[in-house]
Amino acid sequence: MQVNKGRTIMKYENYIFDLYGTLVDIKTDEMKTSLWKKLAKLYAAYGAIYKPKQLRKAYIRLDREERDILKKKTGCEYPEIKLERVFLCLLKEAPSENVRVPENEAVWSEFMANAFRTLSRKYIKLYPDTLETLNKLKKKGCRLYLLSNAQAIFTRPEISMLGLDRYFDKMYISSDYGIMKPDKEFLLRLINDEELDKSKSAMVGNEIRSDVKIADLCGVDGILINSDGLNKKEIKKQAKMYGINIILHI
Repeated sequence: MQVNKGRTIMKYENYIFDLYGTLVDIKTDEMKTSLWKKLAKLYAAYGAIYKPKQLRKAYIRLDREERDILKKKTGCEYPEIKLERVFLCLLKEAPSENVRVPENEAVWSEFMANAFRTLSRKYIKLYPDTLETLNKLKKKGCRLYLLSNAQAIFTRPEISMLGLDRYFDKMYISSDYGIMKPDKEFLLRLINDEELDKSKSAMVGNEIRSDVKIADLCGVDGILINSDGLNKKEIKKQAKMYGINIILHI
């Protein structure tokens, strides 16, 4: 396995970026008790009575069930659900009487999803060189795309909040397509839809298992942004584990 280290020459016309851990530094804690206490109070306002731990357990179960259903339906190895469906199911399937389901379910689900994200998020910020890099690539005339394993319901607002939306020619967020990295069909969808030349395109991300692997499967260069601080030995170990021959990394 070959690892090419150092600044990768800007030789590509198309750059496909991962989001979290690549352009955006974020930390969330979706298991903390305080989050589920606050969400339980929100559900109680609609007559859905849960204890915090009970609500968290139901959320995990419904998330898993939704993914299993989608996997069986599509045959996709890495299915991605719309998380807002889980929040609505938590309301409708609450173990209590007199549950009040709002007339506009879509708006309510969007509110709950964003409340969940906001309450679970410890921080979110751009990496120091994110805007400089994107600006340089845009000035060079490169086309920039986003390919992210994420929930569009709250990821798009975060992208807008951080001022990133103006940089991308197109954004591909997994929950919009029902599929996740490293399933190669996700990246191939972008490549085919945007009519990209693979030899002039690169996938840039911070995860060997998903970002570099999907690039390898699709025949485009994979560039690792080593935001996790992996040493050379660790990079080689993961590359071997996932059957990757060459990794370009910065």
